Amino acid sequence: MFLTLQLKSFADIALPLPIHVLTYRVPLAHQSRISIGSSVLVPLRTRKLVVGIVVQLHDQKPDYTTKELLGLVYEAPLVSLGQLQFLKWISEYYIAYLGEVLYTALPKEVQRTANIVFKRNPTPIELPTDPDAQSICNLLSKGTQNTKSIKQYMGKKATDALLLSLLSKQWMQVSPKPLNKIAPSTTPCSPPSLPSLTQAQHHALVAIQSNFTQKEVVLLYGAIGSGKTMLYTQLIQEALTNNKQILLLLPEISLVTHIAERIKPLFGAWMVVYHSKQPPTKRLHIWSQLMQGHALLVVGTRSSLFLPFKQLHLIIVDEEHDTAYKQTDSPPTYHARDSSIVLAKQHQAKVLLGSATPAIETYYNAQTGKYGYVSLPTRFGNASSPDVSFIDLNAAQSSKAMRDAIALPLLEALKQNLQQGGQAMLFQNRRGYTRYFVCASCGWIPHCIACSVGLTYHQEPNRLICHYCGYSVAPFAACTTCGTNRLHAIGFGTERIEESVQFMFPNQRIGRMDLDSTKRKNAHQSLLQQVDSGSIAILVGTQMIAKGLDFANIRLIGVIDIDALLYFPDFRANERCFQLITQLAGRAGRRDEQGKVLIQTRQPHHPLFQHVSGNDYLGMYETELQERKKFAYPPYSKLIKITLYAPTETWVTAGALALKQALAIPFGNRVLGPQKPLVGKIRNLFLNAIYIKISTKTASKLQEEKKTIQNVCHRLLNNKTYRRIKIAFDVDPV
Repeated sequence: MFLTLQLKSFADIALPLPIHVLTYRVPLAHQSRISIGSSVLVPLRTRKLVVGIVVQLHDQKPDYTTKELLGLVYEAPLVSLGQLQFLKWISEYYIAYLGEVLYTALPKEVQRTANIVFKRNPTPIELPTDPDAQSICNLLSKGTQNTKSIKQYMGKKATDALLLSLLSKQWMQVSPKPLNKIAPSTTPCSPPSLPSLTQAQHHALVAIQSNFTQKEVVLLYGAIGSGKTMLYTQLIQEALTNNKQILLLLPEISLVTHIAERIKPLFGAWMVVYHSKQPPTKRLHIWSQLMQGHALLVVGTRSSLFLPFKQLHLIIVDEEHDTAYKQTDSPPTYHARDSSIVLAKQHQAKVLLGSATPAIETYYNAQTGKYGYVSLPTRFGNASSPDVSFIDLNAAQSSKAMRDAIALPLLEALKQNLQQGGQAMLFQNRRGYTRYFVCASCGWIPHCIACSVGLTYHQEPNRLICHYCGYSVAPFAACTTCGTNRLHAIGFGTERIEESVQFMFPNQRIGRMDLDSTKRKNAHQSLLQQVDSGSIAILVGTQMIAKGLDFANIRLIGVIDIDALLYFPDFRANERCFQLITQLAGRAGRRDEQGKVLIQTRQPHHPLFQHVSGNDYLGMYETELQERKKFAYPPYSKLIKITLYAPTETWVTAGALALKQALAIPFGNRVLGPQKPLVGKIRNLFLNAIYIKISTKTASKLQEEKKTIQNVCHRLLNNKTYRRIKIAFDVDPV
């Protein structure tokens, strides 16, 4: 008995745009070659070529006129059925279009129309008469060409509309590209022997393995410096021995580089590193490796979650509390920690969440039995918890005990630490040289022309720069309002602190780690190596320096000013402040020397600092939990944030009020706002925000309530009064 291949006439295509999936006709010549996950070239409207992914094949003709897809870009699927299922979950849960999710997930190299390869149709029905079309056909007669080379040859004449015409009239064809064939790696022999575990680490490892027999997710609550990475390597080795895949997620590229270097001697033959700073061709190469099942250990940032795993056994989410796991700048606003649990369930894999300062929601899930729980409370070896103390900035300034941004007690500690051969880190959560300039005569402040923020001065390019849109301008010589030249610099950024410290310690090498200093290729790795070798005596940095770095000789941590974080208007401010200080403190005294942490603040008696100085996570957790229960904040509810954008403040304010009234009908007093964000205008668009609380007791109705929210929003946008408003959703905002 023979089975007949059922060819499908229509394909649902997800495009990398904020639009719904579109249906296209599949030409007969492609019906036997196309499959779900294939990359195809399609026309959008009548003048644009777009690369999309096939997400469904069927014979159901839609109730609108369909266009014909123009060719296969990658014939072999770029995404598997299981992967597509995961991406659809991301789309539904985080209220994003599937095409937007695919755009985030897929390597950019496979999405670029400039890289599409064309060939001349050897048997056209008729020859073109248009001179421009003839020129392109003549070029193709010399061999295959990509879009970029055709447009360079034709100049301004080569538009998408012309290429579309040539394809639709079958004068040229898309030449499908294969994924790079990757030579299979050798079958893992016995991985190298690992360092022996301490008794406490061994007990924790056994407890993790025991928990995994009953729980899909386990929280490893381990003190900083307790050796969590040692446990990770043991679990990785176990999986590799059984030829299984492991994903080790880390929140920052700098930490990926740091950890990858540490474990490369152990697992280098089976390890790949994946993050956004890699060249597009490198990311495509790694994608091909995973697609063909040749890589077993992936170390990467949040985007690694979308790689095409075949036999995933374990996901380790290190520093699981870190907000960098949440994508916030564009849809989908997914959280890699939460999404990893769904991905693991799909693969019947396990998830290990590791942190010394767990997110309150995570710790709550462990305490209520949803997750397994393992504690590793003591630091490795003879290392003890650092000594944490506070410097009263009010007292220091009134007694003139300040040198620029540094109080004399911190300056003396730096001197003593250097004399004793130690290294130090100074934290300031603002890059640039100064926060802003202000006219001493009239109070004028240079502002961004597109955003409602002051411009930050950066000394290295000698520019005033907006940290939201990138707008920059040369420094002003005089006030544009009153004409005086009495412009004063206010505040200290990392550049200015680096300069000040270098002036105070001219014979020492000072380094800086922030977004500006790490833009260049391999800049992260170079900086970390310099600190590790001891050539940098003092490292000044933003939150990058707080994240999991392990340097043997860092003995002193200085926090220049914690108050901006402590009083940030957010219900998570205390939790974030505790996490940051604890993580910073953990960088000091990693070996035999006790570390020291000095924190400059105007509120040295703030109640949170009692928990900080005592390293009392549980006390902070219980205090915060009481407050959140009182006001029904996570973990007692889920939040959905709706941000409205419009070209004028009047429109966005009116739209937000109308949306609040419409949402109040189904959700009542669970609708919060509208409220203007701290930065109310970005890239010439005015913002307003509404939050909706959804009780965790009605979690089964979560998707239904999201649909209600979407329907209410769509009705508003369909009203002509609000047609200029755009809306963005953020599920579980951080």
